[in-house]
Amino acid sequence: MPSRTPPPRAPLHDSRPPRPAPLPPPSLFARLTSEPVATPELDARARAAARPVLRAVLILIPLALLVVAGFLVSDMVSRIPEPVAPHHRAEALCFELERADPRTHQRFEPPMRIEPSAALIEGHFAPGVSAPLALREVMHLDESMVLGESQHVVGDYRVSVLWLDLQPGAGDGADSGRHWLVLTWMEGADLAVCNFRFAGASRETSAEEREWADHLLARVLVPENFRAGELPHVRLWAAHGRVVLEPLGPSPRY
Repeated sequence: MPSRTPPPRAPLHDSRPPRPAPLPPPSLFARLTSEPVATPELDARARAAARPVLRAVLILIPLALLVVAGFLVSDMVSRIPEPVAPHHRAEALCFELERADPRTHQRFEPPMRIEPSAALIEGHFAPGVSAPLALREVMHLDESMVLGESQHVVGDYRVSVLWLDLQPGAGDGADSGRHWLVLTWMEGADLAVCNFRFAGASRETSAEEREWADHLLARVLVPENFRAGELPHVRLWAAHGRVVLEPLGPSPRY
């Protein structure tokens, strides 16, 4: 009998899932960050890395505190009032009115606003020129501006007192005064000027203005304020060593 060849067998179906592809080897960074490191070695590395930072912080924090403390102390010291001496005699007279009278212990408190100012004009004046003439030259005064004038010998000086009628300037307010009581004298070749601007608005001075002008003159035109070669011994306390002459009398209402 002829032999029979068995039919080929169908391949067996493998029900198991396919094996995953092998993973690529980890990178150097992954190995460095994932591989375990002994704790003592890690602590040593951390301390070594932090030591310069801590050293810098310990140095910088005290320095920063010292700088801040220095600024605070400097600001506090600058706010402490200190005695300020006048630069010249005319300014000293204004200082006198800012403090209480050393004889009566009363302050000069007029009912109207009076604005003081002072100047020492270094002289380009002819020898022997009088203070009123030098003042007219400096301020370009004509006689229509002069309401009154008087002469006073006080101590070692001849002091001229003038009432002036000066219209307010462009930068002045509508209610600015136009009456100026001016004290002037010669300091060698220099012209000393002490101004007091009153609040009067009409041409003529009022009786109240003249009354308080007399009080003012009685306060400052005293022999001890006019000794040749020395300034009145008057000091004002001011912060930063600068004195700002404040108006005398009531402040304006806004």
